[in-house]
Amino acid sequence: MSVSIGLVLIPIFLVGAAFSLGIIEFSPQGGMIFVQSLENAKNDILDLAQGKTTISKSFEKANTSVGEVTEQSSKKLDNVIKYAQKRIDPSQVDEEKPEYNVKEIEYLVHELTNLEREKYGLSQLTFDPEIRQIARGHSLDMAVREYFAHETPEGLTPSDRAAENGYSCQKIVGLLIYSGIAENIFQGHLFDSYYTINGEITSYDWNTEEEIAKTTVDGWMNSPGHRENILTEIYDREGIGVEITDDHKVYVTQNFC
Repeated sequence: MSVSIGLVLIPIFLVGAAFSLGIIEFSPQGGMIFVQSLENAKNDILDLAQGKTTISKSFEKANTSVGEVTEQSSKKLDNVIKYAQKRIDPSQVDEEKPEYNVKEIEYLVHELTNLEREKYGLSQLTFDPEIRQIARGHSLDMAVREYFAHETPEGLTPSDRAAENGYSCQKIVGLLIYSGIAENIFQGHLFDSYYTINGEITSYDWNTEEEIAKTTVDGWMNSPGHRENILTEIYDREGIGVEITDDHKVYVTQNFC
C-alpha cells in the first residue's frame, strides 16, 4: 500500500509582500553514505585500470551496493511512514476550528503595537472605537470581496473611508497640517501549516489568539513601511479591525491618527 504524507506551510501577506517558512531536513547519515559512495567509486576505477577486476564484476558489485542502499532506504521510509501515521492519527485529531475572540485579537495587536513604541521611547497610542469601526469595515470588505489592498476596488483610500464614516483626523506639525489616517493591513491564516495523508487533511497547526496578534505585529515591524507607521511620533490613537473567514483566513486592518 502506498501512503503519501505531506506537510503544507502557509504564507502570510503584508500589502502584497508574501513570505513563507520552509523546513529543510538534512540527514548526516545520508551525507556519509554519499561521501562513502564517492570514495568507493574512486577505488573501483583504480582497480579496473590496474586490471584487478573486470567490468562485469564491477557491475555486479555496483548492483549489490545499490540493492543494499535501496533496501535500507525502503526500511527507513517505512519507519517514517509508520511513525507519521501513528503521530497523525485522524481519529485523534480535532479538525474543528477553535473559537476565536475577534475583539481580543484586536486588543492584543494594540498592546503589542504599544510595546514596540515603548521600546523607542514613544508615547502609547490610545484605542479609538471610532477608528476601530473604520478598520473593521475594511477588513470585512477585503474578506467578502476577496482582495487585499489599501484601496478598495472602487479606489477609496483609508482617508476616504474615514470621511465616509464622518471621522476627521488632522495633525499640525510646525506650519504644516496633515490630514487623513494611516493604515497597515495584514492577511494570513488561522494556522501555520496542516498535515495530509493521501491528500486528505488530517490536522491543522492552529494558532492561538496571542500567536495571531504576535505574527501580525512582528510582520509589520519587519516591513519598513509598516514599521514607520507604528513608530510615527505624531500619531496618538489607533483602531484595529479583525475579520475571520469561514475558510480560516484572517484579515487585520490597523488605522492611525
